[in-house]
Amino acid sequence: MWNIAGQFGSSQRPGTPREKRGETPMAVKATKFDHVAITVSDTQKSLDFYVGKLGLRQVEQHALEGDKVDEANGLQGARAQSTRLIAPESTDVLIDLLEYWDHEQQNHVTHHGSVGSCHFALVVDDLPAAVEELQNDGVEFISGPVNFELTEGSVSVCFCYDPDGNLVELMEEYVQYPGADD
Repeated sequence: MWNIAGQFGSSQRPGTPREKRGETPMAVKATKFDHVAITVSDTQKSLDFYVGKLGLRQVEQHALEGDKVDEANGLQGARAQSTRLIAPESTDVLIDLLEYWDHEQQNHVTHHGSVGSCHFALVVDDLPAAVEELQNDGVEFISGPVNFELTEGSVSVCFCYDPDGNLVELMEEYVQYPGADD
């Protein structure tokens, strides 16, 4: 881990609150969610899935390369293409599809319970119909829709894989969280 002085290492022990060590509380406060980045093997296949099948919209595409990209990513000679997507009704959160060129790719399939695995959720209007349509298009699902009762209502969810094996949660909301629109 790089510290603020640009040196490798950390003076903090993991899991030890700063206050217990007599240090001032952290001033860092995340204020907004901006994007999720997914490394893909083939941008066009991913666009066919995310835009063609799930209805997201492409808003930008650009090359990433040079010394600053190398420094930010910790790679040497990194060359990539970034394709930014948005959901039509949620334009403040982006999905970046990153296809690296001239860099050895390590492919893996993500499974729930695996350390480092992650997923993101996309809201659909009719989950059973979406699942049926996507299955007919050859999309692999972990399960069909599962309903969860929550304090403020309920939600129906299921998980599928994108073309590179990344987990994508599809959900149909039946709940509005208090303060969500504030």
